[in-house]
Amino acid sequence: MRLTDIAFQNLRRRKMRSALLVLSVIIGVASIIFLYATTQAMKEDVANKLDQFGSNIIILPDTGEAMTFGGITVEAPTQIKELDMSLISLMKTIKNKETLATIAPKLLVDTKIKGQEILLLGVDFSQELHLKKWWKLDGIDKNQIPAANEVILGSDAARSLGLSPKQTITIKGQDFTVAGIVQPTGSTENDQAVFIDLTVLQKLSNRPNAISLIEAAAFCYTCPIDEVTKQLTAILPGTKVTALRSTLESRNDTISKFNLFARSVSLILFLASSLVITMTMKSSVEERTREIGILRAIGFRKRHIIQIVLTESGLLSVLGGLLGYLLGMGAAVSFGAAIVKAQVQIPWQFNLLVYAISVSLLIGIIASSYPARKAVRLDPSNSLRYM
Repeated sequence: MRLTDIAFQNLRRRKMRSALLVLSVIIGVASIIFLYATTQAMKEDVANKLDQFGSNIIILPDTGEAMTFGGITVEAPTQIKELDMSLISLMKTIKNKETLATIAPKLLVDTKIKGQEILLLGVDFSQELHLKKWWKLDGIDKNQIPAANEVILGSDAARSLGLSPKQTITIKGQDFTVAGIVQPTGSTENDQAVFIDLTVLQKLSNRPNAISLIEAAAFCYTCPIDEVTKQLTAILPGTKVTALRSTLESRNDTISKFNLFARSVSLILFLASSLVITMTMKSSVEERTREIGILRAIGFRKRHIIQIVLTESGLLSVLGGLLGYLLGMGAAVSFGAAIVKAQVQIPWQFNLLVYAISVSLLIGIIASSYPARKAVRLDPSNSLRYM
């Protein structure tokens, strides 16, 4: 009779204990798989939200003269050298173009309104509002995009000009309706600016296709931001592409904490599963003192006993790993995103099946090592007393 046949017979004779052992593996593996999949979804969701929470890439003209805008060095709007709208289409041709979630070009123009110096910001409203999701707007409904004859005022600009939503403002001889007002942001440039349609401002200032800078939000979850920056630098002549380090460091710090949390909990689950299996296998060996004594008495060597114990544990661990993967992954796909409130879908990750079986097998082998060593140290003569 082969050793594997003996192992199978032992499992069939002890169905309840085998089922409990498989169940402990299933619970451990399913918990680890579910935690990993949902944590990955949380991590991706947080990364995506952080990437969209303002720009993390600034594209400026490559020149010495500059001005400050929102703490960022940008081109002076009166300079001859400016960026061109054609750069937008070039940006969409880089290798990692799918990471560029938002591209928001801007044209900066100084003007006088009611005798006051006002900064006009020509923007693509759809992109700007997508980039500035943290804005709180009075007078504009959610997802509403201002028309070409409408403007948005910063809080300070609205107060100094004495304007409120739905009133009219004259800019360079043309009347516009105040679509909304940005609540105080703490940014001087945003609070004191007038946001106007980019195309309209280009016409009013007689600067067709001109832009002063480009803000971009890149999804960096699967692509290093430095790589995106290099690709943009290579394809955009006469520009300076800069990644905002403070944004990236904040994002990476948050993601690192998620990784640490997931690893810590996974380690705890791994140790707990190993302990349960160890206790179960230890109890199993102690109950089989007579059987092991008979095997040793009829000539089975120590390595044969170890092989039988490890085979039993390995078979149950692989079965538990497979069922644990199906349970954990199925739960993550069905309920994981809803439980963690993530706005991403969790797909079936079949590569985790290999890891699940490998981990469960590793747990089984590690947990069975002590009972197996204890089994081979049994004295056959003492074991036979139980006959």
